[in-house]
Amino acid sequence: MEQWPDSLRTAVRTAIECPFPINLWCGPDKLLIYNDGYIHALGAKHPRALARPGAEVWREIWPDIAAMFESIAAGGPAVYQENARFVMERSDGPPGEAYFTFSLSPVRDENGAIVAFLNVVTETTRRVTAERNAIEARAQAENAERYLRDIFAQAPAFMAVVRGKDHVFDFANDEYIRLIGHRDIIGKSVYDAIPEVRDQGFIELLDRVFETGETFVGRETPIMLQRTAGSPPEEAFLDFIYQPLSDASGTRIGIVAHGSDVTENVRARKEIERLWHESEATRVGAEESEARYRFLAEAIPVQVWTATPDGALDYVSDRTARYFGKTAQEVVGEQWLSVLHPDDLEQSLERWRASLESGQTYENEFRLWSAEHQTYRWHLARAVPQRDENGKIIRWFGTNTDIEESKRTEEELKRLTHEATEANHAKSAFLAAMSHELRTPLNAIGGYAQLIEMGVRGPVTEEQKVDLLKIQRSKNHLDALVSDVLNFAKLGSGRIEYRIGPVDVQRVVHGVLEMIMPQLAEKHLHLAPFSTPRGLTVTADEDKLRQILLNLLANAMKFTPAEGTISLCIATRDHQVAIDVSDTGIGIPRDQWDRIFEPFVQAKRALNPSDQGVGLGLAISRQLARAMGGELTVASEVGKGSTFTVTLPRFAS
Repeated sequence: MEQWPDSLRTAVRTAIECPFPINLWCGPDKLLIYNDGYIHALGAKHPRALARPGAEVWREIWPDIAAMFESIAAGGPAVYQENARFVMERSDGPPGEAYFTFSLSPVRDENGAIVAFLNVVTETTRRVTAERNAIEARAQAENAERYLRDIFAQAPAFMAVVRGKDHVFDFANDEYIRLIGHRDIIGKSVYDAIPEVRDQGFIELLDRVFETGETFVGRETPIMLQRTAGSPPEEAFLDFIYQPLSDASGTRIGIVAHGSDVTENVRARKEIERLWHESEATRVGAEESEARYRFLAEAIPVQVWTATPDGALDYVSDRTARYFGKTAQEVVGEQWLSVLHPDDLEQSLERWRASLESGQTYENEFRLWSAEHQTYRWHLARAVPQRDENGKIIRWFGTNTDIEESKRTEEELKRLTHEATEANHAKSAFLAAMSHELRTPLNAIGGYAQLIEMGVRGPVTEEQKVDLLKIQRSKNHLDALVSDVLNFAKLGSGRIEYRIGPVDVQRVVHGVLEMIMPQLAEKHLHLAPFSTPRGLTVTADEDKLRQILLNLLANAMKFTPAEGTISLCIATRDHQVAIDVSDTGIGIPRDQWDRIFEPFVQAKRALNPSDQGVGLGLAISRQLARAMGGELTVASEVGKGSTFTVTLPRFAS
């Protein structure tokens, strides 16, 4: 070894001391030295075979290895291959695929002659597997969300999703758009998108469901809707449900509204009720009114029946009887109980008796036998009392409406929401685990780069210092991306903790600006003058607000060319505080405003492709804002810049 060139002795010393797998060859068929990391990389079988020529061992793993030596010896470049696939035999199991990133480079003496080949190896099996699983997990979550949206879009019932305290439309299916007259509502609040409902109690209902988390069910609820622009509102009747929507942490983020337009059924039933009352109230024209009543009872797509004051059915329409596969005489009296699902019998009779005793309107949901479908189907029953001039009940008028499809939609909504939530939880948990796994090799890369830069391994040239600086920058960039993934995973799995309290806006904003001033100067960007009202306080988590503002300012700097301007504006709006972060950058197309807040989505607007992240900064910022009772929105124009606005509740002392 004393006669070896300095370069070869250095290579041997490096191989022995380095924790990474390294082996040193004197030629394609002669392995000079290998370290403990190399033994671990090869697995159980091959170290015992290293008495044989090293190339022979490697040919069992990768038949093309010898060609690499020959290429380098013939004057070719060093070989570098990332995530090369091998089939390895491990001590802890059967042969399986493994991945390695390796370099094979020549070691030269002072005359430039090749005296050895240095092979530095990093096993990347866990990282490659983690990345592959992450892609699969993400694809599953996206497929679940896409499937959910497709189901919603094609559902026969109307359906919409509104988010936040302002109830901003995030999704609406075709039936909902048709219901409200084909208006453009996505991204608008219910208050602004459907102004005619402002004084009809629906916004108050949404507020109550969002605040309490209690589902609201409305049956045959009247609503005035302007179906055509310029025309007066017209009355409609809706069966609907407002169901609260929460994220993984349990924080309410919106409401799902779904239901059916039952206007025609209600109008037909009301007309039948009117004619029935008319036929009972006067003897003049009674036969004509009775005939019209029975004609309508057969025509409308609901089951029509009447009952005596004591609750016994004395009339059912022929259409109703046919639905059960019976004659009208086989249903009247108490015989209708034979078509009622046994599990619904007790509660249905209990409610019916309560209405008979109180004289109040009877409403109930139960399952009735359908001869056509040969199964029980869900129905909504409703009966109102008819009284004489003294207020005495003389008859009950009732209808049953088939709501099977609505019930199925409701159950499918619950199931799909549960599946999408579970898939999102699984994705978040996996991303968190993967991020932790990536942190270990990243820290090792940074540590060894620092050791080399300090000269621990020997003298370092200026050119090598430049390369080491690039390594550290790349490591820091990747570390930041991993941090974004980890933060997003924590949000998705509900593991972020919030310390909510009064936060001084001026202190936070000025503190953030102090952190980014060097970057503004480096990028030759200007900060426009602004003022922050003294004593202005929001209810928030100070660290989370700081993180949001740093994300927004980092984006503004990233997408604004040199000599551009970054602006801030702090203002109060009712009971909220709004902080605008504006830039004179390249802007965002209108069709991407909503998408940029989705995880792993980026607007195609980077000035420098190397500035791109993983598309989580805005998704994280919006979730943090919403979790603190606020919101994050954007307004932008291509070529003129963007304004991101974070709103938070104003602290009430």
